[in-house]
Amino acid sequence: MIDIINLRKKFGDRWITNGVNLEIPKNKMTVIIGRSGEGKSVLLKQIIGLIKPTSGNVIVDGVDITKLNETELQQMYTKFGYVFQFAALLDSLNVLENVGLTLLENDVEMEKIVEIVKEKIALVNLKQDVLYKYPNELSGGMNKRVGLARTLVRNPEIVLYDEPTTGLDPITSRIVHELMADMQKRFKITSVVVSHDIEIFKYADYVALLNDGKIRYFGEAKTIWESDNPYVYQFIRGLPDGPMGTETVNPPSDNQEEKS
Repeated sequence: MIDIINLRKKFGDRWITNGVNLEIPKNKMTVIIGRSGEGKSVLLKQIIGLIKPTSGNVIVDGVDITKLNETELQQMYTKFGYVFQFAALLDSLNVLENVGLTLLENDVEMEKIVEIVKEKIALVNLKQDVLYKYPNELSGGMNKRVGLARTLVRNPEIVLYDEPTTGLDPITSRIVHELMADMQKRFKITSVVVSHDIEIFKYADYVALLNDGKIRYFGEAKTIWESDNPYVYQFIRGLPDGPMGTETVNPPSDNQEEKS
């Protein structure tokens, strides 16, 4: 579904992505992990075209989005949904208006908007009594679900998640993960998740690890705990030092970097 080829992005004198190569399978959940500051969110925004790369290609369903003009890119956006780190709900709008925002902007009749929004909030296990509540009246977990419902209004083929469980307690995080996995399987969505939360491995199909601007690992999520990849070993065990020249683990050889 998504093929990232030698993607590079430079801000100032620093390369954030520096030769990222990654094939993201269709209708599966792929999680991108890595330490803070590695550029995972920047990579996510390059995938959707919100940030233009310095060089490289992002092929989405056969189309290189790096070559599209603004009008063509807007058309490509209809394939995507994007769930922001902190839900990014508008405080001045209630749940009905937040979830139905795209429909409101396109002058859909209110009766139809209410019908669609009720359907989407039911999918994310919210009751209809939240429709006229505002974001500050809801819990963090409920706001995350409202954000997902807003994304589902577009019936996307691809959903990108930027740290979907940041700030949530473990129980609520599990609920959100289960919801993401259910949506992905039910609607055959291609899901790409940026996360620090290793509990997501229970629900993901594949894991990619970003380090120093490159993908150092790609493999099945169910086998990640047995992986001997040193970057993975460092990350999932929370070691402060690791493959970048310390004694914790040794740097991988070229062929070991991509080992699953």
